[in-house]
Amino acid sequence: MSTDYTNVNGYLVPSFALPTGSTPPLGKYGAMRARFLDEHRPFERDQMLLDGTLAQHLAGVDSEAHNQVSALVRRLAEQRVVSEDLKRHHPLEWAAQMQALQAQAEEIVCCELIYI
Repeated sequence: MSTDYTNVNGYLVPSFALPTGSTPPLGKYGAMRARFLDEHRPFERDQMLLDGTLAQHLAGVDSEAHNQVSALVRRLAEQRVVSEDLKRHHPLEWAAQMQALQAQAEEIVCCELIYI
């Protein structure tokens, strides 16, 4: 990475410019990753910010986390036999079980993808 410098009153100041273009919206998991980087890996976050890759990284983590959570919820529902039949006959029980599966899947994905 080469940096251009500007002479300001005898001091060389790096000329940084933020990349132009639209940044994708930050979702729940992207925001969690951004907070983790802010609190635990500030140098890594600053480097990605300077390279212009932070927004792409956060969007990628958000997208991947959403995909993994939905796939994991489907697999856990199949393993625990949380089916459409249960949804039809006992909707409150189905909702409670699906919320528990969602929380479990989010915990697994957060440990494996966001907080690494």
